[in-house]
Amino acid sequence: MHLTYRRDLDILFLRWFRSPDSEQLREAYMQALEMAKEVKAAYWMFDLRSRGKLSPEDEAWMQETFFPALEDELGYPSYLANLMTPTHYAHLNAHYKLDAIGAYGKLVKLGVFISEQEAVAWLLKSRADR
Repeated sequence: MHLTYRRDLDILFLRWFRSPDSEQLREAYMQALEMAKEVKAAYWMFDLRSRGKLSPEDEAWMQETFFPALEDELGYPSYLANLMTPTHYAHLNAHYKLDAIGAYGKLVKLGVFISEQEAVAWLLKSRADR
């Protein structure tokens, strides 16, 4: 996993290079939250192409722990672009309504993309619209 903040874009990037176990996954997302607090990041890019799908337990952790912590600890709107492979995108689209994924809670907005350019464009537009 590689975690960086690009000041020129005002985007926090979390890139996975392989599929993590549950402990690594949770630790990485909490590190990203800590960095976001330090730099006051509101725009995130999660490159999930090498990470793959989550286990049901990790999916529950994201929904029940990570996203609420993000809202509680940041306290301002956050925009999370999720970059994934076409296969992962198709899986999500088949099992979830992707248009319904757009928001988590009051402060977290989610976008799902298969193109990094589209994901960055969405983040930049979200900043302009804010």
